[in-house]
Amino acid sequence: MFGLFKKTAAPTHEAAERTDVPLSPHMTLMMAEELPILDSASRVRVYEILKEYDGPLIETQEQLPQEIKDLMDL
Repeated sequence: MFGLFKKTAAPTHEAAERTDVPLSPHMTLMMAEELPILDSASRVRVYEILKEYDGPLIETQEQLPQEIKDLMDL
């Protein structure tokens, strides 16, 4: 009645939806929050690894390539 009990879709972040990385929107946001903590050489290496990545969509931290996990201390 009056739309009070309608289920709404989960909020999305436009920037996370428009990226060209093999990450889910949730992982994209997590990486965007954590990357500034890394030094510039490590950030560049993470970008290179993601650019070269040829696999399924990464949806969890466990699915990240091992080198990224090592760089980010995950």
